[in-house]
Amino acid sequence: MTVFEGNTVAAAMAAGLKQMQLNRDQVELEVLAEPKKGFLGIGKQAAKVRLTAKPQPSSQAKVSVSAATIVKPQSQAEEPATSAPVAKKSVKTVAPKVSVSKPVVTSAPVSAQPVVTSAATMSVTDTAADTTAPVRTPEQIAARQAANETAVRELSAYLLEVVKQLGITADLDVDFGNRYATLNFDTAKQGLLIGKHGRTINALQDLAQVYMNHHGASHVNVVLDVDDYRERREETLQRLAESTAREAIATGKQVFLDPMPSFERKLIHAELANNRHVTTFSEGRDPHRAVVVAARK
Repeated sequence: MTVFEGNTVAAAMAAGLKQMQLNRDQVELEVLAEPKKGFLGIGKQAAKVRLTAKPQPSSQAKVSVSAATIVKPQSQAEEPATSAPVAKKSVKTVAPKVSVSKPVVTSAPVSAQPVVTSAATMSVTDTAADTTAPVRTPEQIAARQAANETAVRELSAYLLEVVKQLGITADLDVDFGNRYATLNFDTAKQGLLIGKHGRTINALQDLAQVYMNHHGASHVNVVLDVDDYRERREETLQRLAESTAREAIATGKQVFLDPMPSFERKLIHAELANNRHVTTFSEGRDPHRAVVVAARK
């Protein structure tokens, strides 16, 4: 019984299976923690799973269990049992999954009816087959990570060329994983690259996400930053949310904020979610969609 970690539940399970040298059918899976991307790298959490090897029954136990689930055949002189049609239907779905290593031979004549498994065995087998999800092999995971790394490297070169056309000389510090990529610009022209209310850096971030989508990495969430601007902007939005809530309560009127990208609007909503005196919602269409704060009635 061992705990394994990974960027996803599938990755953690694949790492565990490789280390334990077992396949999926030989272990019991327990998900201890789902992965969390966090926001701007804050609150990130890896997936955690516990894998427990299933006990392997002895050959004698296999024969005993199998014999208990076999319907004894009838002789030719006897009339077929009324449950025969049901038994034949069970054979069709269960026969490929029977795990008996050797057939159990009874004393009945060779011409007896076919051996079938019980309904209980069929139910357990079918349930296991339905709930087992496909798992990527370690080779597939490694290939996907390599493709992500190539896409992020090409994105970095593309963004540096774009900002160069804007007259900005910059370097990039890249941090990326299976489902995220944070690119931090290092430049002397920070204000020019950020733009008013972050419009320039936000536009570049949208462009970067579109680039990754077109290069087969749509599952990778891209965040662009300049000298920890995102952290400072988050603190500013938190203060803005609190002051706007006070204004809405004092005036009893709706207060409209400036248009913001979706991830900034989510910060405002989250900051005021537990405020019992105000409610928030968004109006308009992107890129002019804005948060509205109103006093509760």
